[in-house]
Amino acid sequence: MKKLLYIPILFLLSCEKYVTEISDVTLSGKYVINRIDVTSVDQNTNSDSLYTLGSTFINHSIPHPFDSIEINRFYVAFDYSTISFNLLGVTQAGQDIWEYKNIFYSILNNHSFFYGYLQFDYLEPNNTPRRMIFLIEDDGFESLQLKSSGSWVYGDLGEKQVITLYMTRVGP
Repeated sequence: MKKLLYIPILFLLSCEKYVTEISDVTLSGKYVINRIDVTSVDQNTNSDSLYTLGSTFINHSIPHPFDSIEINRFYVAFDYSTISFNLLGVTQAGQDIWEYKNIFYSILNNHSFFYGYLQFDYLEPNNTPRRMIFLIEDDGFESLQLKSSGSWVYGDLGEKQVITLYMTRVGP
């Protein structure tokens, strides 16, 4: 009888919790921003917004060109080490013309259970240096979801907003 009592206890002690690991980040490809969610961090205001097809996101507290994003017309392209964004057009030979091209990016704090942060530095047209940092919330096969750490609307005394960019892969 004692042996039968030990079997359930041994079984309970030997079980492990199953945890799904996050795969490596695979940002390669060309994406279009097809939705933007803006969430207010300030508890006293309710200025949450959703931008979808046919709308334009405008927030002048964010660096150019992210301060004005037309949904389904703002493109971002990644290869293994660089990012290009704000597609201006296409040449007759079929080459993309980017306002910001081949800017090196880094993925910070990526490990088995966390996608990490996307960080890149660039110069605006007026030579103002800018650094953008996004949390990589989801890196799907055909989609990418990035979240800002938040920006202050109307300066440091205004409300803080978090912006989530939803992107769909449109090409290699």
